[in-house]
Amino acid sequence: MDALGLTAATHIGFSAALTAVTTAALGIFVLIKESRSNLYRVFSLYSLSIGLWSAFLAIHVFAENRSLALFTGKYLHIGAAVIPALFVHFTMVFFGDINRTISKVFLTLLYSFAFVFIFLCINGTLVSDVGPKYGIKYLMIANSGYIYFVAFFALCASWGLLKLFRAYIAAEGLRKNQLKYLLFGSLLGYIGGVDNFLYLYDITIFPLFPYGTYAIPVYVSTTAYAIVQYRLLDINVVIKKSLIYASLLLLLLAPCYLLVIWGQKASFGNINYVFSMFTLLLFIIVAFFFPKVRFRTEEALERALFQKRVDYRETLLRSSKDMVSIVDLENLSNNLVKTVGRALGVEKASLYLVDEAKGSYNLNAKVGLGADQYLETALLRDDPLIRRLQKSREGVVKEELEMARNDPASRLTAERMGQLDAEISVPIVSKQKLIGILNLGHKEGKEIYSNEDLELLSTLANQAAIAIENARLYENLKQSSLGLLTAGLAHEIRNPLVAIRTFTQLLPERYDDAEFREGFQGLALKEVDCICGLITDLLSFVRPSRPNVAEENLNDVVESIARILETEAKEKGVEITREFSANLPKAWIDREQMKQVFMNLILNAIQAMKEGGSIYISTRSYSKNEAGQPEQFVQIEIRDTGVGIPEENLDHIFDPFFTSKDEGSGLGLSISHQIVQEHGGYVTVESKIGAGTSFFINLPVGKPVRQANNGRAHTNEANLSH
Repeated sequence: MDALGLTAATHIGFSAALTAVTTAALGIFVLIKESRSNLYRVFSLYSLSIGLWSAFLAIHVFAENRSLALFTGKYLHIGAAVIPALFVHFTMVFFGDINRTISKVFLTLLYSFAFVFIFLCINGTLVSDVGPKYGIKYLMIANSGYIYFVAFFALCASWGLLKLFRAYIAAEGLRKNQLKYLLFGSLLGYIGGVDNFLYLYDITIFPLFPYGTYAIPVYVSTTAYAIVQYRLLDINVVIKKSLIYASLLLLLLAPCYLLVIWGQKASFGNINYVFSMFTLLLFIIVAFFFPKVRFRTEEALERALFQKRVDYRETLLRSSKDMVSIVDLENLSNNLVKTVGRALGVEKASLYLVDEAKGSYNLNAKVGLGADQYLETALLRDDPLIRRLQKSREGVVKEELEMARNDPASRLTAERMGQLDAEISVPIVSKQKLIGILNLGHKEGKEIYSNEDLELLSTLANQAAIAIENARLYENLKQSSLGLLTAGLAHEIRNPLVAIRTFTQLLPERYDDAEFREGFQGLALKEVDCICGLITDLLSFVRPSRPNVAEENLNDVVESIARILETEAKEKGVEITREFSANLPKAWIDREQMKQVFMNLILNAIQAMKEGGSIYISTRSYSKNEAGQPEQFVQIEIRDTGVGIPEENLDHIFDPFFTSKDEGSGLGLSISHQIVQEHGGYVTVESKIGAGTSFFINLPVGKPVRQANNGRAHTNEANLSH
């Protein structure tokens, strides 16, 4: 016995059990999370084979009868024999050698040897008997031929470790760190595990005997660390969660297991280690599956018994995600109160939003409420309801406030909520400021608002705050861009007016000149038509319109935007060149929304060329073969000669709020991308630093996958810089 009073048999058996749990857990998690990769599959099988060997070894050491000990002593070699072959296999896949013919032949030979040794162990040729040794009642006895299996194991392990060592010496950076933990973890595991061969031949070297097998879980720990810290198998998130879960299991199960052992000792006078091992295994299985079963059972029962509650919860959560893409403040407000009203079965609802200029909160949307002086009156910042929500930043329930009769502030707040027909008021907070209030009346059947209702409404309010700020930002940017466009158009209109004015001044002197009069008339009509065209284009862009999907000629749509922006481009020293396909097929689009897309992209191109340059706009048709089905597309290319986009930014330019400029919101490309997707199309980008950027807008010919979304109303955003 050692200082802890534990025998060699106890250490061998317990370390084997610990190895079984850790290696099996690692193998199962890797296999579950990434079963399609050959590398992951081989690594999982390698870990599981160690787990199988050590599980049988633990049962073998603690076996109380000869037949069980002999059975496990033979069958533990199912795992033990394939461990070295799988280790070699793993190293070959890891280093990319697996596809070489010689590697395949070598692996086939190794697996053949492994299965031969399994057969020889099971049929009793290599292991035929058990006997007492080192405090173990029935330890397997190795026959004379068993040494060949030991040699096979040692040669394979040495080959794999040598390959890892050579790769480690030659590697650099991240790869070197990966190999360091894999090499030294594997080396430690094999050195510790070799003791299980040595003591069969009466070779006991301290501390390998009896503590060597504890080194194998250390190998698992170092491998897990390499996965987490150095992305050894690129499943670091999985392993992090697994390690946390395993640590919690250890903290919870260790006391329970010790209690089981103590109970056996106290009740029966001795400890049955086989029973204890099965009890531990049962604890682990229950702990692993209980959370999964619990959540699924709860979900099934909730759907069966409270379907209505589940439906409204899903509606609110879905709405909270969708509203971020609504950019029109009026549509957003109406969508919010209507969705909440339908989901909760609320009869009356209202939304108040802050007016920073006036310092008040004004009614912005309502459902189920008529004209009322209290409703239409703005709520000032010193209103009791406003003060309450600014302070608490949590939803307030009128009924709870009415119970606090001795609190004047609560009483005044409840009175104000009564005037607003509100049973509950939910604050909408952004950047620590109260920007809105969502008031809800009675639910159907006068049901009370539960804590779950308040939590869901709080989540919805957080998303609404983001959506409201976005919508206001869109409006501000739109006004700014329209000011820029208007200034450019004023300059463009001034030129024809100067020509008309000059001819008008000369007209009295040359009135009798018929040729002059005809020339003046033609010029005046031409210049007036030019002015009318510019004004029409501007009005069609800024005037609010309902989403209207129809067959359109994209050449006309792009040309109208290019003409509006031509003055702005000239002032920046940028030339716009068109190359439109004469036989371009029509596409089903919302004309106004697609104008916004082209406006954003062309303005971005202009801004990308601070020292002048060229923009090339071209259109063409092409076929795309998707899953064997050819599909016809119209492609609009907008190419500039600007600074280009860094390669690391290309994957993010369509992300909301991503911008590479000193100014800009980072929303323009995101919205443009979304509009094109809603038309059933897609956008691709090509860019090279110093050479410029090309955007390709691809729209399907014929009906889009789904029509442009009325509810999201991307109406009339001007340039929203990326």
